[in-house]
Amino acid sequence: MTKCRIRFEKTGRAKYISHLDLMRTFQHAFIRSGIKIKHTEGFNPHPYISMALPLQLGCESVCEVLDIQIEDDMSQRTLPEKLNPWLPEGIRAISAALPINKVGLLKYVRCSVTMVYDDGKAAERKAAIEELFARESLIIMKKTKRGMGELDLAPNVSEVSVEVISDTELKVTALVSAVEPTVNPSNLLDAVKQNAPELEPDFAKYMRLEVYDGNMKPFM
Repeated sequence: MTKCRIRFEKTGRAKYISHLDLMRTFQHAFIRSGIKIKHTEGFNPHPYISMALPLQLGCESVCEVLDIQIEDDMSQRTLPEKLNPWLPEGIRAISAALPINKVGLLKYVRCSVTMVYDDGKAAERKAAIEELFARESLIIMKKTKRGMGELDLAPNVSEVSVEVISDTELKVTALVSAVEPTVNPSNLLDAVKQNAPELEPDFAKYMRLEVYDGNMKPFM
């Protein structure tokens, strides 16, 4: 039995696959690829598959983490090439290796939100958005398990950059808290919508770029 951590990406139309459906997708892919993974015991066994930080629906990512235990005596290096032919468009295993960090050590996420303005005046909003994220306090209303609650983004968001991509697009990239509290890429847009509604875009795209441990090393 070998523990294995798979890094994978979820992009394009695959961003609309829910977390539960994504778990099923991987389960089926392991079966079809012939990769044998550990299952629970009993009358209705389930595969031991876990994802370190479930991805918000509608968000793309190039840094997702999935943990399994392989029953076969096989090299982790060959796992992506065996698994990828059985995964749908937009989901691709990038690498596989022995886990280095415990899941509880995952601390930060680098993410981005690309804001699209149909009027072609994206550049004119750059300074105002930079000023918004430079505030000492940036309160948003965020949905939690207990309902709606306030969250101050300011102490949980850092290294913010605002880039003009085109006449219609601005990209906000930031390092955010991954847990306690969990800050999603969409919360960056919430900050704009709730604190400066005149800067709200017509459309937005979200992306996770990298996950880190508490020492700001890529989570492996």
